[in-house]
Amino acid sequence: MNDWAANGKARVHFGAIALFTLLIRFPFFFRDYIDRDESTFILVAQSLVDGNLPYTELWDLKPPFLFFLFAVPISIFGKSLLAIRLLGAVAVAGIAIATYLIGERVGGRKVGFLAGWITAFLMSLFNSVQGVMSEHLSLLFLLPSLLLLLRHRGPLASLTAGAGFGLAVLCKTNLLVAVAVLGGYLLGALLARKPRIPLLSLGCLLLGGGLVAFGSFLPYWIGGKGMLWWEAMVEAPLAYSGSRSGFPWKYLPFYAGSLLVLWAGWKGRGRFRPGFDLVLATLLGIVAAFWAGGKLNGHYLLQFYPLFLVVFFGVLEVKWPSAIRGWVAGLPILILLLPIESYLEYGHLSRHFQRTGKLYNGEGIAVPQHIRSRYGDTTQVLFLEYHIGYWFLGQDPPSKAATHPSNICRPALFPFLHEGRSTSLGELGYLLGTLRPVLVVKRDGKPAFDKRFTRENAYLENYLNAHYRKDTLIGKAIVYKRW
Repeated sequence: MNDWAANGKARVHFGAIALFTLLIRFPFFFRDYIDRDESTFILVAQSLVDGNLPYTELWDLKPPFLFFLFAVPISIFGKSLLAIRLLGAVAVAGIAIATYLIGERVGGRKVGFLAGWITAFLMSLFNSVQGVMSEHLSLLFLLPSLLLLLRHRGPLASLTAGAGFGLAVLCKTNLLVAVAVLGGYLLGALLARKPRIPLLSLGCLLLGGGLVAFGSFLPYWIGGKGMLWWEAMVEAPLAYSGSRSGFPWKYLPFYAGSLLVLWAGWKGRGRFRPGFDLVLATLLGIVAAFWAGGKLNGHYLLQFYPLFLVVFFGVLEVKWPSAIRGWVAGLPILILLLPIESYLEYGHLSRHFQRTGKLYNGEGIAVPQHIRSRYGDTTQVLFLEYHIGYWFLGQDPPSKAATHPSNICRPALFPFLHEGRSTSLGELGYLLGTLRPVLVVKRDGKPAFDKRFTRENAYLENYLNAHYRKDTLIGKAIVYKRW
């Protein structure tokens, strides 16, 4: 760490970022259900704590190390959303501080200051990012590894950075594209005899990533399930990406704007500090990963924000320094005004506590409590929404596809589940007609699946109307009971 980053002023900044992150995320610690993905990660992590490797009993389209990270707080604190959300707050604080240091390294103090603070905002607010997402945990390894690479070029540092990049990919598969672009750039610089790191260090970088990948494969290999790991890590993501066709025209402004900022950074790279080109290469790889995936959900952008802010403010610092000063002056106002979601959630949490005497809230908690008090613990339930309810009931989802309800309508993934069904309607027929759950839970007044899945939604509604009755409405959750 350089002298400035090592002094007390920097530590105060880092402490302030960590405290600010905790404050704006804290009221969401007690909400049951923030994003379907987070609930799915918790279910697979619980299965891991119970002794089952990911993909053997429950299944999701994410790499295995992600579930291990969720399993750590569960194994220590039990079924505690508070502990899991605290993990998310630690991750966001670490990401913001790493962004701060990367920005300071390649663009100066103002760049690091702005990029770090605004990253803390964007990692915590808007859409469903108050939960713990795979993007949060993957960046917790990607950004410190990039920072290590910027500071040290020796073999040991490169080996450590490579391991960090590997762990990032094992939390979010699409980051393999970003790491590959960065590695390709380093190799190209080496071949052009303008090395950013020596050949030995580049080899150590690759070795570190390879060792981590092999370490994640080893438990499956020992258990005779090596092909399961390969399918989940390689074949399933490729099949999922390949199931999307056509040019994503609606995302064109995002790609055009991103490339414009990247081009401005590349064109003026000679005026930036050493290492700025590595930031550009990694950011280009992240944008390329979005393009390759063919989809751009709001929480995907969590991977994009930190390095984009470094490049954006770096360009401003070089070309329009007065604009940077304006951003610095206006940051306190942003700190006060932007966390509107947090203020509203504090109010909701306070009202809920006054009414019930409890902090935890939401249908994902209330529905299991209702089921347990009215029907006992052994009732078979199919959650098509609020599926964190399985966790609180101590039940597993009834099939691998149902681990994440959206996967029911992703038949491209079914060959990797090895459950013998090949269509979404076949999966629904099995869940409803063969298993015949006593209760089905979905959101009231909203289709269970995306509106483009008209056949699946129609099948579900027709089946519910024929074989179930509306039993209870709990908040926005409707509970159906079989006749």
